[in-house]
Amino acid sequence: MPVQDRPSDGVDVTVARGRIDIDGVGIAYQRFVGSPVAAPQDTPGAVNASAPTVVMLHEGLGSITQWRDLPEVLARRCRLDVIAYDRGGYGRSDPFPATYGDGFMTREAIEMLPAVLDGLGVARPILVGHSDGASIALIAVGMGAVSPLGVATIAPHTFIEDICVDGIRSISTQSERVICGLARHHDNPRLAFERWRDVWLTDEFRDWDITALLGDIKCPLLVLQGDGDQYGTNAQVTTIVEMAPDATGHVLANCGHVAHRDQPAQIADYLADFVSACAAVDTATSASSAMMSGASSGPK
Repeated sequence: MPVQDRPSDGVDVTVARGRIDIDGVGIAYQRFVGSPVAAPQDTPGAVNASAPTVVMLHEGLGSITQWRDLPEVLARRCRLDVIAYDRGGYGRSDPFPATYGDGFMTREAIEMLPAVLDGLGVARPILVGHSDGASIALIAVGMGAVSPLGVATIAPHTFIEDICVDGIRSISTQSERVICGLARHHDNPRLAFERWRDVWLTDEFRDWDITALLGDIKCPLLVLQGDGDQYGTNAQVTTIVEMAPDATGHVLANCGHVAHRDQPAQIADYLADFVSACAAVDTATSASSAMMSGASSGPK
């Protein structure tokens, strides 16, 4: 079900599609232009450098299109540019890497995400991540690879729970059906599924844990979790809220792992409010800095 905007919300949103090259890997992206001052038309991938930009990181089997209409809704309601991109091997991006090791999310966090932000000219990001994408965002900020204005997470993983491994084992028995369904969204659906399934089910990955990084995430942090999530429990929310300095968590009723599908209106409301608040703080801080700079350069 599409998310319905509030009658008074928003601006017209245009969409620019493109690819950027990151170390020889073509990364597909879409930019939903919601900022009042658009980037030059001859540089469709560029963002409005004077405003924060929302950057969306999809789940472990996700892609740009699997966000549904959420990027457009956020662009309209927040009046900001929103960028969604396909990680390597997903969606319309190049099929790389061919396999995952247990450090695949760290590589995405500290190498690929900063390169994507730099390639698209995003200097003041607000990160929105779902599932693996949420974990990648947390790693990037916790390790200091990215310094966003805020991070919003949907169904994040910070440690491995039995329910997650059991859920992946369950869908592994239906691999061909799952791969067939993914083909609508991915150029390489078998690669996307099999490398994700294989790494999550290794013995080595059972020890994966990023909770030690949470205390280093100083920016505002929003955690959203469905009460019926097939791959995680409320322990993820509790852990993040207890360990991160500026985190707020909400558990959504009647909601599974893909919260923007199950509860689209609630997710849009939480994210739009969070993103707008982060952008407002950034605007106020920038204005204050400009005033102080002007005063310091005045006559003595």
